[in-house]
Amino acid sequence: MGRVSSLSLLIAAGAAAGCSYQYDESPQAPTTEPARETSSPVPSVDPLVLEREVKNYREVDRLLKAVPGPVLLFEEGPLDGPVRGFGTTAEVPAAGQFTVTAACAGASGATVAVGQEHPGARFQPVELTLDCRGDTTQVLELQQGYVFAHLVLPAPGDTPWTGAVGGVRVTGRVPMPSPAQSPENSP
Repeated sequence: MGRVSSLSLLIAAGAAAGCSYQYDESPQAPTTEPARETSSPVPSVDPLVLEREVKNYREVDRLLKAVPGPVLLFEEGPLDGPVRGFGTTAEVPAAGQFTVTAACAGASGATVAVGQEHPGARFQPVELTLDCRGDTTQVLELQQGYVFAHLVLPAPGDTPWTGAVGGVRVTGRVPMPSPAQSPENSP
């Protein structure tokens, strides 16, 4: 058995040795000039914009992390510049009311969409419009499954980089009032 395997490998190696390959490339003469880049240029990092972006991330963190409760979803990202936007999903372990908080800093406004998709149900995410002077909070009823949150970008393409950032945070279920605490059962 070992001889058959070895013999098979020797035949395959010998057959490959007789193959020739032809490439249609013409040989290039060596040059003394540096090679030119064929990809698009990387935007330069403006230290002042980078400093502003770091400050804006701190402000968005401060606003979003002030909301109490266990975190179900948390995402932040740039609102403008060469790489902008954010989006994420998280698993909702059980249906209930959850607090959605969104904030931005360094811009005049932003829109964050939060929602779920369910088979047979109409797809209708909630859009939170932010004015970037504070946070925006809304309580949503979420079903067991997955929730998504993403920045709604107004237009495609590159935008000037200003250091503006935004974020969203979904925190744990809001306790439902027990039957003993409901207004119908009040004296």
